[in-house]
Amino acid sequence: MENSTEYLVRNEPDKIPFVDILLSYAERFLYDLEQINASNELIDKLHLTLLQELSLVAEITLQEELAYFKGNETGTYQEFVETTNLVLAVKYPVLDNILKTIANNYLKHIQNIFSNFSKDFYVIAEVFSLETNKNIIIEDIDTGLGDGHRGESTALITLADGTKLIYKPRNIDVAISYNQFIDWVNRKLTTDLKTIKCLNCGSYGWLEFIPYRAAKSPDELQEYYYKAGILLAVTLLLGSKDCHYENIIASGSNPVIVDHETIIQPVLSNQSIRTWDDQHNVPHFSVLESMLIVSRHTGIPLAYAGYGSKGNVEAMDLAKKVIDPNTIDSRRNTRFVFRKLVKDNVPLYKDTHVFANAYKNSFIAGFSATYDVFMDSREELISCNSPIQFFDNRKIRYVWRPSFVYFSILKYMRSASFMSSFETYRSKLYELMSKAYQKGNFSDYKFILKCEMEQLLAGNIPLFNLDSLACHLEEDKSFKIFRYHCIENIKRRVRSLSIHHKNEQIEHITKWLTTIR
Repeated sequence: MENSTEYLVRNEPDKIPFVDILLSYAERFLYDLEQINASNELIDKLHLTLLQELSLVAEITLQEELAYFKGNETGTYQEFVETTNLVLAVKYPVLDNILKTIANNYLKHIQNIFSNFSKDFYVIAEVFSLETNKNIIIEDIDTGLGDGHRGESTALITLADGTKLIYKPRNIDVAISYNQFIDWVNRKLTTDLKTIKCLNCGSYGWLEFIPYRAAKSPDELQEYYYKAGILLAVTLLLGSKDCHYENIIASGSNPVIVDHETIIQPVLSNQSIRTWDDQHNVPHFSVLESMLIVSRHTGIPLAYAGYGSKGNVEAMDLAKKVIDPNTIDSRRNTRFVFRKLVKDNVPLYKDTHVFANAYKNSFIAGFSATYDVFMDSREELISCNSPIQFFDNRKIRYVWRPSFVYFSILKYMRSASFMSSFETYRSKLYELMSKAYQKGNFSDYKFILKCEMEQLLAGNIPLFNLDSLACHLEEDKSFKIFRYHCIENIKRRVRSLSIHHKNEQIEHITKWLTTIR
């Protein structure tokens, strides 16, 4: 594989600043990956992906180190690389540890995908209708499709026969429960909301890939937005969170929620504690909680809306970028970068994105019809045969802070001034994280801060888990942090359904539809 590595380095320097320094951190990854049943092309791609990830973390420190080198010595870029390779682990032990952790975790992630696919192949073939008489192997992997944890994240797997699967390194029982609830809604409304084929394997799972597909006609668009209204009512009843623009796929006539880890949520015990929703003026038990739609009156950016915002198709940011990388003239300059805010979450028709305001009546009709079904089915929904019981004893992720908050903090911590000492790094991280606990009655919630710190110091985006029938987090089972567990929360919502409440939600919807004109 040496030649292919040299090829990558020689032909993609602009994508991988300081790649010569980072190669040693990826050596084991490259060696161990050669032992599995993967093509050279795929190994090259995964190796490149790892190097790019290492560069994102290291470039700020290494650029500062290059500036120091040029200010104190006269030498070539290659001499800088040789010098830095000798001193990096001693001078920047925090960065050295982070880079080693990323490489080791990414290797385990890829190895797990291959070993689990091999172990589960015949069950996968049955669930996803593969032909077992063919030599079906993993042909391609796209990683990093969701929040990373312990180096593992959601991945798109492409098989040799063209089949695409989603691999999730977490228990996906709740996705199966969600499918069952949607089946119940379909029967009640005589509709056909899309469900996702799932195979839960305990600590990980395989899901059907939902492709982004353009609408074929105005009738499909009308059906799409009627179903979008249905899903808004479903997430309202379930108390769903985090259904932002990256978690919705517009597939023909179907809006599909593809991440179900926060599809149901509990309610905190201490009402004096300001949650993320409270801080951003998101009304409790409202259509704004899920983020499928948003309001200008909250602190949540319109661009995060799961169903999109017409006036926010693209955002312009200022960002530091390395220019002339891998040369003695390498430097970080501030440049304008453009970020797409409409991805696969808004339907496309004749190469044009079509937003909900164009089908306002269909959208509201879908929401209204579903809300009415929930009111008419109140007794069934709170009975011992309720479809809500599909969610009993399911593993749920609790949203304490949105993942982009953690990402921003970890990005800030990449400065060289924090990479030279574990104590300095930890102290600054604690300072940033503890600010949220300095106001109000947070004494009982310090264990949350402790868990956040432990996970962030390990390079992970903090996740908090609980059972859907539990009033405590798995991280501290001694403290009843929730007043109502997930199932109680849903049933309380069922009992609170009313014509007045429905009209309030339609008012929220109407304001949102006006906003995206």
